[in-house]
Amino acid sequence: MSFKHKKKYGQNFLTDAEEVLGKIMDVAQVGPEESIVEIGPGEGALTKLLLETANDVTCIEIDSDLEKILMNKFSKNPKFKLVMQDILEVNFDEEIGKKVKVVANIPYYITSPIINKLIENRRYVEEVYIMVQKEVAERICAKSGKERSILTLAVEYFADAEYLFTIPKEAFTPVPKVDSAFMSIKIRQDNPYEEMLEEKLFFKYVKAAFANKRKNIVNNLSMLGFEKEKLREALEENGVNPKKRAEAFSIDEFMELIKILERVGR
Repeated sequence: MSFKHKKKYGQNFLTDAEEVLGKIMDVAQVGPEESIVEIGPGEGALTKLLLETANDVTCIEIDSDLEKILMNKFSKNPKFKLVMQDILEVNFDEEIGKKVKVVANIPYYITSPIINKLIENRRYVEEVYIMVQKEVAERICAKSGKERSILTLAVEYFADAEYLFTIPKEAFTPVPKVDSAFMSIKIRQDNPYEEMLEEKLFFKYVKAAFANKRKNIVNNLSMLGFEKEKLREALEENGVNPKKRAEAFSIDEFMELIKILERVGR
């Protein structure tokens, strides 16, 4: 059965897939007792390998044209489950309901929403192994420098991210404009950052700090109602350079910065 790739779903399937899929299986270390969630299985190249190794595999696919292809290939396998839904709409309580590892080549155009969705469902999702655009993986995993963003800190607050390997664009059909990368996100079971600072408070400051990446931390945070001069003095008194931009702060430095700001008041 021939399948026409759909641009609206960001579909780029691996062509010469054997080497890449082998590396994915190596780094994801899928065990026989594990339950796997695959987002966007496409025509099932990775699904086949996951089913050979895992205890069970739940595939989440939005494209109804792929349903018949996937069911023809795997419906007789008792380890296979297909959920025909948009991943962003999936109710994990109803469709997953247990501890899982995510292994997937996700649609790139909704990378951030997918990662946020998985983190929100961290009571079920323990580890994530995903293929994303190379520059997105570099941004998420960046420890310093201009690549850092709100997404970097959103992942860092809950998990440890690692850039695993690069996949050249020529490995896909249709050939995309950029190279890809495979990365891991391992969600912490005991999270010190949540104990240090409540999630809502942390992200209120982080979003403000990154509101305009060209502006320094004082200019951006003044949007929260701080007087600039008062803010500048408080940072200098605590050894923080008020001219630094948000991208220059590590997550630990952000934690300290927010504690300072909470003491300063408006």
